[in-house]
Amino acid sequence: MVDLNKRRILKLLLGTGAVASGLYGLFVFQNSAELRQLRSTMPRAQGEHNPADRLDLGAQAPLFPDQAEFLRSFGFSQQQVDQMLLNARKMQSPDRVSADDVYLSPDQRAVMPTTLARLNRVQRHFGHGYFNILGFNQLLKSAAATTGIERFTVEEMGLLQWLFYQDAASYGFMGQRVVKDLLVDLRPRLLHYDAQSGQYLYKRRAKPLFDRMRADIGADLILTSGVRGIPKQSALFLTKLIACDGNVSMASRSLAPPGYSFHFSGDFDVGSSQLAGENFSRAFARSEVYRKMQRLPYVTLRYPDQNQAGVRFEPWHVKVAG
Repeated sequence: MVDLNKRRILKLLLGTGAVASGLYGLFVFQNSAELRQLRSTMPRAQGEHNPADRLDLGAQAPLFPDQAEFLRSFGFSQQQVDQMLLNARKMQSPDRVSADDVYLSPDQRAVMPTTLARLNRVQRHFGHGYFNILGFNQLLKSAAATTGIERFTVEEMGLLQWLFYQDAASYGFMGQRVVKDLLVDLRPRLLHYDAQSGQYLYKRRAKPLFDRMRADIGADLILTSGVRGIPKQSALFLTKLIACDGNVSMASRSLAPPGYSFHFSGDFDVGSSQLAGENFSRAFARSEVYRKMQRLPYVTLRYPDQNQAGVRFEPWHVKVAG
């Protein structure tokens, strides 16, 4: 019989984004060892209560064991324990630098601003909506032929290709690759344009799902991001990279790298009309829209709490494809 108290403490110990959540299913405990009351070392945000204070194990005082010792009791090796705790801390604070984070090279970092600026000029040229589904073939041809955009330099193209083709696991992103070819284009005939949001959805699966959610949740549910081609994902990722000073590991904890985003194949983001700019923050998880989403059995999140892709908890990202 599974020790449910032990399982609950494991979740509190590891927190959001813990890779160990999938491994837990491999371990079933026949006997529960008595837990010793030890000082918790789990980091938490300023002002947040100790997770032990929220742990309800009955009338007795809550017991909160040492993290490493508790995880080893599941049968994990010390190496697995160290990695799980490190991953957990990263997910709890995705914008905090970690000792093993990977950075772009100085040459790559030097061309980040000009590469992003050129992508932004392309976006202004085509318009925000169409840029979402623009492919690299059309991007490169249009940039070279348009005064004020000009051709991407060799160094800029080198950076874009590295971001797309580099194995994201090498810098800590554990999600699966969605697109293998940089020059694969989206097919507009398969897409529906949502005039209210300026976003695109796939006609076959994404639009019916969003329409069903809208009918069940109400008009407060809005579409905040739909289909994204590689250029759009590259622009978003570069924006995050610049904010992270070239820390590609940190950037990937909040945003899938180009080629790894399921927005290419059907996923979409939703929000609340009451939140405006706060829809991509923890505020959405406290919204009425999200509470209603949780009651819909047909809605699945791509990056739930304790996901194994190495991405922060995204309560707004609805899974459609894959």
